[in-house]
Amino acid sequence: MDCRKAEEIANFRYRLISPIVSRERLYFGETADLIREAAGKVYQIPGSRKTRVSIRTIERYLKQYREGGYDALMPKSTSPGSAKIPQEYFELAVALKRENQKRPVSQIIKILEMSGKVPKGVLKRSTLYDHFEREGITKELGKKESKAYQRFSPKHRNQRWQGDTCHMLHITDPDNPKRKIKLYLIAWLDEATRISPHGQFYTEEKSYALEDCLKKAILKFGSPEQVYVDNGQIYSSHHLQSICGRLGIHLSHTRPYRPQGRGKLERMFSTVQRSFLPEIETMLRERTMSLDEINDYFFIWVRQHYHEKVHSAIKQKPMLCFESDPYPLRRVELATLVDAFLVEETRKADKTGVFRLNGSEYQAPLELARSKISVRYDPFDTSSVQVYCDGQRYADACLLKILEHVDHGAGAEETGVTQPATGLNYLELLKQKNQQDLSYSKPEE
Repeated sequence: MDCRKAEEIANFRYRLISPIVSRERLYFGETADLIREAAGKVYQIPGSRKTRVSIRTIERYLKQYREGGYDALMPKSTSPGSAKIPQEYFELAVALKRENQKRPVSQIIKILEMSGKVPKGVLKRSTLYDHFEREGITKELGKKESKAYQRFSPKHRNQRWQGDTCHMLHITDPDNPKRKIKLYLIAWLDEATRISPHGQFYTEEKSYALEDCLKKAILKFGSPEQVYVDNGQIYSSHHLQSICGRLGIHLSHTRPYRPQGRGKLERMFSTVQRSFLPEIETMLRERTMSLDEINDYFFIWVRQHYHEKVHSAIKQKPMLCFESDPYPLRRVELATLVDAFLVEETRKADKTGVFRLNGSEYQAPLELARSKISVRYDPFDTSSVQVYCDGQRYADACLLKILEHVDHGAGAEETGVTQPATGLNYLELLKQKNQQDLSYSKPEE
């Protein structure tokens, strides 16, 4: 089984138990209730034709995760030398089942073993059940999922974050003044306190941008118990699922055509459009600004305006609400955080141990020449790449050849700079206040 398929199965298993393992505190009996709720639903299970998961199976996944973390949910690879089950054993089992549809799988196995038709321990319940499903001789399971929904309103910080993207504005391309670049604001919002752990403008609405924003949010405010996003492609990637699995975060999605649950973040975007956007558009009419410069102003706006203004829903300042909440923060060690966000891909090393990644060539250890390898890397820092083969880690691969790099973030020369008619801008004032606050916070020598 390739690493992509194994990760897909592990992500599914983690989704079953994430409402339990992502919570800092659970009430008495709540674990059992959540397991029963998960077992009562219908799923599309990767690599299986089953549509339900038993309580005992979910309990086993929970035990595996608590003992070995996310990696323990990976399916065990089958030994290449393991014997294949003879077809005649399946035919005997099918005959017994057709003879009496009420015979349970476990009893059919018992009959075959006791009669000496099948050696003991060869047939497994799950294997035989899958075969019966392929033959169409099991009871048809209901396909409709219950429409009863449980509303969850977080009462404490970092219990649930909402994440989303909003198209905000266009800026001039520094390399081509006649071309415009669309900017996307990716942001996270803590539902209980209304703080924004992190928000940032990006030139692309891609998975790597969403994950970069989430990583920065966790670095600043700790790890959330749950993240709540829509069903867009970047929010449903296997990599985001594995990140949440490694960090113990419950990833949940908005029901299709039911966007009501993300109203809190939509209101934040509306505030950005009313307060931040007019000021930055005024500045853009007067001079050319780089993406980094726009983001610097946005960070200041969030810190000095959004976090320090009384929110009408919680009746206090978001940052004060967050800092006064006694609910414990879940901090993640830097090495663990960096490792969880590494992108994993499969490559084939050539006869000299060289492979290509994102347009660059890397040198892998020579013993891996002509081998299929797995590589893990940070999309924002590709100077070195982790290398794995058959589950074993080797020395990191380094750049063999650095292609010409164009700095798209460099600002173009400012021409025709003029001041606004009033000479006043809210973002400039916030920037001055931020500098004053930083100078006041420095300890005296």
